[in-house]
Amino acid sequence: MMPLKHRDWKLRICKRDGGEKDFIQVERMKCEHCNRLHTALPNTLTPFKHYETDVISGVLDDLITTDDLDDENYPCEATMNRWHHWLMANRLYINGKLKSDGYSKFGFSEALLLSEISLLDELRLRCQDWLETVQHFIYNLGGFLVPA
Repeated sequence: MMPLKHRDWKLRICKRDGGEKDFIQVERMKCEHCNRLHTALPNTLTPFKHYETDVISGVLDDLITTDDLDDENYPCEATMNRWHHWLMANRLYINGKLKSDGYSKFGFSEALLLSEISLLDELRLRCQDWLETVQHFIYNLGGFLVPA
């Protein structure tokens, strides 16, 4: 585990459902080993995205579409398309990370590790806050999602 020490706070934009914009104060920490800065985001925010995680997962689950939008307070169609591509680009990595870390750290069975079951798809079906869960799991275990 990296020895992180509080450095400062910074403002981070957060666009919520309905177009409301807020600035949230997030903590930045410095690694005493490598001297890199790390931002501690709450689960409601996605790294490198301005919209709240609930809005992003709503678009990815087709709960929010361009047909539903009657004002300019939602993300544009191009942004929604980028989010879909972002999920597709990370799909295999997310499934692999969920299976391998689940096996090694949480005692998932070897049969599940070797199965064709998509843990991401199962999580999306069973859990409303699936994106927050995936991000929490991946980022807290030292992984990352690539931008698309």
